[in-house]
Amino acid sequence: MNSNKYTLDRFEGDYAVFLKYPNETESLLVHKSELKDNVKEGDIVKISVIEDEDKYEIESLKEETTNQRDKISKLLDQLKKRT
Repeated sequence: MNSNKYTLDRFEGDYAVFLKYPNETESLLVHKSELKDNVKEGDIVKISVIEDEDKYEIESLKEETTNQRDKISKLLDQLKKRT
């Protein structure tokens, strides 16, 4: 089973667009039916490809998501103080 970390970038129609973490240069489309209800834009997840079934196993990485959001919040605060 192959797995990688991704960030949920956005939803387009019936699909979620994930960007490979941390460089975000590769994308992966996953049908909404394969997502858990609590996954939202900006969340970092681990996606494992179940090759025999052509499906995805998606695990939310809550601690990494929280750390990334805190980091971004601090950067935004620094930018606001410069203006």
